[in-house]
Amino acid sequence: MNSDKPAYRVGLIGCGRKGHGHARGYVGNPHTELVAAADSDTDNLDIFTQRFGVTGYADYHEMLSSERLDIAAPILPVQPNPQVVVDCAGAGVQAIYCEKPMAVTLAESDEMVEACRSRGIHLAAGDAYRNMPHHWKVKALIDAGELGDVQTINLYQGTGEISGGGCQGLSVLRLFADDADVDWVTGWCSGDPASDHDQGMGGHIRFANGIDASISHKRSALEGIEVVCSKAVYHTNWGSGHLWRGEANGPLAEDESVFEEFGGTAGWMEPSGSRQRGGMESIVDALDHNKEPRCSGDNMRKVLEIAVGLRESHRQGFAPIRFPIEDRSLGIVPNESRLLNKKQVMGEERYAKQIQSAASQPIGGAQVDG
Repeated sequence: MNSDKPAYRVGLIGCGRKGHGHARGYVGNPHTELVAAADSDTDNLDIFTQRFGVTGYADYHEMLSSERLDIAAPILPVQPNPQVVVDCAGAGVQAIYCEKPMAVTLAESDEMVEACRSRGIHLAAGDAYRNMPHHWKVKALIDAGELGDVQTINLYQGTGEISGGGCQGLSVLRLFADDADVDWVTGWCSGDPASDHDQGMGGHIRFANGIDASISHKRSALEGIEVVCSKAVYHTNWGSGHLWRGEANGPLAEDESVFEEFGGTAGWMEPSGSRQRGGMESIVDALDHNKEPRCSGDNMRKVLEIAVGLRESHRQGFAPIRFPIEDRSLGIVPNESRLLNKKQVMGEERYAKQIQSAASQPIGGAQVDG
């Protein structure tokens, strides 16, 4: 971005704990300017506007109509998120950056993606591991042919929520599968497959380009993702990573030089590797170069579809589920802390302590949680 060009104007919707984290990310990026915020919770709004010195609105519709915004940032619980994103798209912003999971049902996610796509609006979703630059450097080496073809991908994530926290690993899995369409999945749930509520899931994905991926939901000594190529193996547990090079049936040697620009093989989350910082850079890059954000709404829609497919396979006696899934009313209900307003779930006293903690963190710093 040309340094002489004005920064992109950002309006944030939802001044809760995560909203403070995103706000600090925008303030810390030289190419974005946080100018306004909206929240129907006046306590949250007052704390936020005093902290960041921006104009506050009790109604996000008023903010969208009054402010000349380039980026709308709805940082909201899952339940209200789809409608707010659609409303932001109708207001004519250039980009929308919401949180994850972005919707309960496939139909809702379809509507969000189409509302943005039909208007040429960039939709990003999630303070996501997929935004971290380390993965993209390895992906570039694969694309250049240096590591050979991807043969298989193994995802190890000991989480009880495939749509909530588990969407992180699935998003990176899709990246290394070249974001190919899914041919079919087979899967199983850690709990009751008849339930629509979020839970741990495992299974197998066959992508249309022939790449196979396996998912383990059991907690183990090996966490993260393992990408097995014909000439290399890449593993990351999200906080660090390693790349080993070699030939088939031969010894592997670690290439530590690959991650030198990020401070080596450890400590990725801060300062250079923050997934949140990467997300802010990605939305700016999308606007500057008219390209899809690294963790797009379309990606999160397809991640949700994979999760739904794993559950439907269990429901149907572990049968393969062909994609695309025809019944778009299917979905996964996130945990209450993600679905609903956190003050409602946690209670006012406990929630107030979290907001005060979020508001006390240095402006311009990145928040890495969730």
